[in-house]
Amino acid sequence: MKRDRILGIPYDNVFTEEALSKVENFLHDYKSHTIVHMSLLLLMRARRSKMLRMFLEEADLIIPSGKYLFWAANLMKRPFKEVIDPSLFVKMLMVQSVEIGKNVYLFGGKGQTIDRAFINLKKEIPKLFVIGRQRGNYRNHNHENVVMAIGKASPDYFFIGLGSPQEEIWVNRNRRKINAKLIILIEGLFDVYAGNVKKRSSYKKNWNIEKISKREILYSHSLQRALKVPVFILLVFIEKIFWRN
Repeated sequence: MKRDRILGIPYDNVFTEEALSKVENFLHDYKSHTIVHMSLLLLMRARRSKMLRMFLEEADLIIPSGKYLFWAANLMKRPFKEVIDPSLFVKMLMVQSVEIGKNVYLFGGKGQTIDRAFINLKKEIPKLFVIGRQRGNYRNHNHENVVMAIGKASPDYFFIGLGSPQEEIWVNRNRRKINAKLIILIEGLFDVYAGNVKKRSSYKKNWNIEKISKREILYSHSLQRALKVPVFILLVFIEKIFWRN
């Protein structure tokens, strides 16, 4: 399927159910697949980083998120089929793992974040089969042991939340060693699930996509994003002026 682009950076324009179906189909082969939630900050960084651009070009599913990407797609007359909330979609993937009898591994966050996120997620999805969890800020000398442990676990769904570009760099270096069927990059969502980050809407189970479609997750990099917004808007208008069907 041909991908749409904003400022030259690709993304997949899909409905939620379409994205879930794609992810489930990825499990039917013997390859490792990568799913990315593309934020404004990741898009802007990818414009300046060859590594990030290549990472996105090679990703199997890229789901855009945030009001500014939604605005840009509308301005370019290539509107999103549906605005997919990242935190809700990740939980849907976890529910999917339960329904099809697969396991998950949680990797990321600092300190006790991953443990608090695990507790909250298990409250919402009691049958979630978590075969392992590991905080992201481990000591460098433990790296090989951490990677080896993940590889031995061979997770079906490997959720990594180190923030960008750390998580893309980590995946590039360790993809082959961790034996994960699905690698899902979720940026700062473990902080959200742990309750470390306050949101405009309360952190409660809500499967009604229509009600939350305009909600935007508050990431820890909100200041960096705010500084990128004016540049992004200017670049989008320039692309709009010179863009041709």
